[in-house]
Amino acid sequence: MQNAASERLVTELSSQLGDVFMTENVSVRGDGRVVAFVGQLQSDAESAFAILEQRFKKLGYLPVLRRTKGQDTILVAPAPAERRGSRPIVNLMLFLATVGTVMLGGALQEGYNPLADPPMAILSGIPFAFALLAILGTHELAHFLVARARGMRPTLPYFIPIPFSPLGTFGAVIRMESPIKDRKMLFDVGISGPLAGLVVSIAALVVGLRLSEITLPLPGAPVMPLGTGILVDWITDLVLGPLPDDLMVILHPIAFAGWFGIFITAMNLIPLSQLDGGHVGYAFFGQAHRLITTLVFMGLMAMGLFWTGWLMWGFFILIFGGLRHPPPLNDITPLN
Repeated sequence: MQNAASERLVTELSSQLGDVFMTENVSVRGDGRVVAFVGQLQSDAESAFAILEQRFKKLGYLPVLRRTKGQDTILVAPAPAERRGSRPIVNLMLFLATVGTVMLGGALQEGYNPLADPPMAILSGIPFAFALLAILGTHELAHFLVARARGMRPTLPYFIPIPFSPLGTFGAVIRMESPIKDRKMLFDVGISGPLAGLVVSIAALVVGLRLSEITLPLPGAPVMPLGTGILVDWITDLVLGPLPDDLMVILHPIAFAGWFGIFITAMNLIPLSQLDGGHVGYAFFGQAHRLITTLVFMGLMAMGLFWTGWLMWGFFILIFGGLRHPPPLNDITPLN
């Protein structure tokens, strides 16, 4: 039973539906501040959402469109308060710290010993740091620019430094200060970063391979074999040509950064949770993406029997993002 305040709210919100929506049922949910209108849209969902968004925005509310078994639902909830956004000084300090840790990581790969070598020897990590930060920065910049172009409010990238590690960073993240409106926006923002980062990764791999050393294996020398794939093998053959089995390639730090960029792009495109692949997957399949996510996660766990890295990656996703992808505000309009 609705109280007087709820009735006034329903009346006020109903007046905004006008010729956009034919209401069949109304209910008040949650703490009385969310109103659900069930019925049928009178126009395509994209046009209807644009109209309703403008109307409800003036009242301080936000529409959410859903469709279940041919029946449309408009959930109207109070618009979230605008966040303060990122503080550029924080982003800058994290970036500078990451420059230092990635440079240290590159120097460690070159055999730098911070306890015995002179401090300036850390500069040997500059090639790796430049290449890796160019890859990560391009990835996040693409997300940022596309989100801004689509009318969203992204924060500046937050780089994550990790001292005394071979890579020196755990990447970077951007937080969206405004909700994603539809699947097209979700797809554009999700795919932009991996595509841009992949281009720079390939360029780094090509340049790095040209700077790499081809030599005979050194007896007793430590070797760290890197996994490859069709793309990396093709680029290697294109740049270096077919190599005899008795030769090995000692990767230049720039090539290693390019290899890692391609690797992390592939991992990031796994259609799970808050990964870019999860955004793209939900944009394609909508609510059916939940089943895909479950199957992919089970597949990762099964592959973990052969390489424990899959287990670590799967549990990382589970802990920090979960398996469910939040839908956009307009979850009806498909990709064009």
